[in-house]
Amino acid sequence: ANKSVSRLQHSKNTPDSVRGSPFATVTYSPLSSKKESEPSATTGTGISSSKSGQIVYTYGKAQLLKQINWLPSTETTGLDQEDPSAKESNGKHYRPALIGNRGLNVGLQVSQFANETSKYMFDSSYDRVMILSDRIFENGSAICYRLAQELAAVSNAKAATAVPTASTNRNGIDGETNAEIENNKGASIEFDAEEDGGTAPEWFDGIKVHRVNYPSSEPIRVLGRVLIDAQTETGATGAAAGGGKAGAEGRLSIVDFDEQTIRQAWLDLSQLRGPWSLFPGQTVLLEGINPRGSHFTVQRIHHERMLNLPRAPYTLERPLTMVIASAPFTARDDLLYERLTELLHYCASDPPDVLLLCGPFADASCSLYSEVAETFEEYFEKIVGTIMGALGAARTEVFIVANHDEVTGSFVYPTPPYRVANFYKNLHFLPDPCLFSIEGLEIGVTTVDTVRHLLDAECCSVDAGDKIKRAMGYLFHQASFYPLNPPPEEIPLDVDMLNEFGRLTRVPNIMVCPSSMNRFVREINGCVCINPGFLDCHETDGSGSYARLVIYPPEQPAVAPASAANDGDSNQQTTTATVVVQPPPASYIACQIVKSLEDEIHIRYMDIAQPIEKQALTVVTVSMMLPQLMLHMIQLLVPCSPWLLLLLLLLLLLLLTLLATLCWLQSLLELLYELYRSGISGRMRLY
Repeated sequence: ANKSVSRLQHSKNTPDSVRGSPFATVTYSPLSSKKESEPSATTGTGISSSKSGQIVYTYGKAQLLKQINWLPSTETTGLDQEDPSAKESNGKHYRPALIGNRGLNVGLQVSQFANETSKYMFDSSYDRVMILSDRIFENGSAICYRLAQELAAVSNAKAATAVPTASTNRNGIDGETNAEIENNKGASIEFDAEEDGGTAPEWFDGIKVHRVNYPSSEPIRVLGRVLIDAQTETGATGAAAGGGKAGAEGRLSIVDFDEQTIRQAWLDLSQLRGPWSLFPGQTVLLEGINPRGSHFTVQRIHHERMLNLPRAPYTLERPLTMVIASAPFTARDDLLYERLTELLHYCASDPPDVLLLCGPFADASCSLYSEVAETFEEYFEKIVGTIMGALGAARTEVFIVANHDEVTGSFVYPTPPYRVANFYKNLHFLPDPCLFSIEGLEIGVTTVDTVRHLLDAECCSVDAGDKIKRAMGYLFHQASFYPLNPPPEEIPLDVDMLNEFGRLTRVPNIMVCPSSMNRFVREINGCVCINPGFLDCHETDGSGSYARLVIYPPEQPAVAPASAANDGDSNQQTTTATVVVQPPPASYIACQIVKSLEDEIHIRYMDIAQPIEKQALTVVTVSMMLPQLMLHMIQLLVPCSPWLLLLLLLLLLLLLTLLATLCWLQSLLELLYELYRSGISGRMRLY
């Protein structure tokens, strides 16, 4: 009973404009916001394509984009309104909107995800060292395996063109003979017969690897993890500003793959030629010389592995539409969630098959949530209930990805999924990070700004190339959603949980990585990497954005013959095999990044509404000053003659008339302002 009375009293102190927001509950206490919620309006018809929001990024063939109707459904929506040139794609035709029972097949391997039973922050320093050592061993083996395959391919190509009499004396690349490449091909490690003080070389998939402190004036290969000296100032920024090599000189070192021995050598990058890039925690195979045993002069860097490229979703039988949005969902100075409300209106008017929302919904760093007069769990329940209620009867599968900054979540990365008391059939809570599939389409998601953290921490040359491609390549080739180590202070990374739940064993079809960097949609290693931006961006000009996708059933794979040479002995035997050629993602995936639906209203409000507010404020100020001026005049004129008193009365009537006129003008300005905002909101709500 006491709790209900508290809510009732709190509701009296809540302005009507705040109570009008679907996300503003009666327990919302901050009154600092001056924004007013948009009045509800019915979606109209006859919308032109120019009012669908400003598109800031597009990916995919134009023919695919023409086949999907991004606008809300209207009364006359049908096949007659479609572009005739878009009626055929891959020999099929699809309706622009999917209506009815979708029956999506969602593949979720929940047992492999972080959950509430997972213990975190229990790993000791010894456990972390052992885990990092195992990761170096696994990634190093994959890197060496790729290098061995490349050396074997080059050797086979040379053997095919060499004179038969000279084939027995040919050498491999960089002093590697065929015996070294083929030796111990099935084993992961084989110790050298000669051991010299624990510095004997080892074999990784046929590649001879020395310890990082092994002194040698001849070119050797070492395997380990990259470190940056923590005593110097910010590594990556200084390296980028200083041209890469000058900034990285003297700060980078490599730790041996056996971290228990604590072998370390400083890296000299002055002899590197061509583009290169390194970041802390990266597993690399380096080629170079180490005359003194403490400073390794790098001549070549190997960090790529053979990737398991994604397969096209051949089980998909009809187009799949998706909308992806990432937090923050509300402004810093209020809890109205205006951008999220507009996005839900858009999804309710034209329901997508999948709505993917990346947390946090209630950021723990925002002080406004401390003034909410209810528990965080209750508040989060209302947010989720409002989201599901706004979609109504739409058969949209809603996926909500957790974030460690959520007030109700676990402050650890990887983060277990959220939990609510109510059950929603089409609601799925996912951990961070996660890898799941929908109708055979594999999607990877992480809500941590991995791209920004990697680029801020890396050291690279001036000609290193596309930074987005580098950052996403780090994730794929290091086989981890977060390969950076050590992480920034604000990331509560648990090494044990990341090793168990944060692996990226295969390249997904779609990779969603919300970041504060510029929005992008890029195809990297057969994966469509998407940064949808933030729905309510705080760091830039406030222009938020979201992504919308359509995935069409891909064409059946083409089968191409391939010849593989086998030189097990002197007589080469050629076998013919078939290679399945996967269609490019751009042939069946189309994506657009669109600015939030509230942006145009915000711009027009700044240009037109603010002058009106200033005029209204001036009227109110003058109205408050007039009574004080009149009181001072009466005190001065009371001792005077009756004629002066009569003049005072006339002046008083004149001032009252002026005051009434000013109040009428203020009401008129407010009415015009409300009519203007209602008209803009009614048009923008149709986006």
